Amino acid sequence: MADDNLHCPRDGTILISPETTKHTAFSQHGIYHCPECAGLALHAKAAASAISAEKLEELHDGFTDQGAPVEILCPFCIAGMRVRDFAFRKLDGSLTELIEIDGCPSCSSFWLDASELQRISPTIESYPSNQETSTEKTATSEAKTLSIVLEVLFHLPFVLI
Repeated sequence: MADDNLHCPRDGTILISPETTKHTAFSQHGIYHCPECAGLALHAKAAASAISAEKLEELHDGFTDQGAPVEILCPFCIAGMRVRDFAFRKLDGSLTELIEIDGCPSCSSFWLDASELQRISPTIESYPSNQETSTEKTATSEAKTLSIVLEVLFHLPFVLI
């Protein structure tokens, strides 16, 4: 999948590809991230993990003709995205907090705002390198932490609301 010039649907920043990040969770799940807002873009065709690709394709089914239209465009195919709430079913049968996800009705891609995953993730600590700006350092660290949360969640069943 060509990932040149993919832009954040929230702020227009060029997204960082999974290969560029060299973080296992990003490449396993096809996660692109925004260095400004720490949002995560996922695409089934970019996922190296068959489990992740299958989950994303299954999740995509809930957006083909359902969900409310939103004013953001898919970073992969530029179609108008839709929004839906979903939750993951925990091992004890209860559901996580609702998470709002933007999904593309045309392709199997999704956008998760950092604030959505932060609500169910542990506190995020920033350990930036000296080569990045302060915002980039924080956003990259945050995106890495959120990708790990998402990696764990991918092993649980989800429920579209």
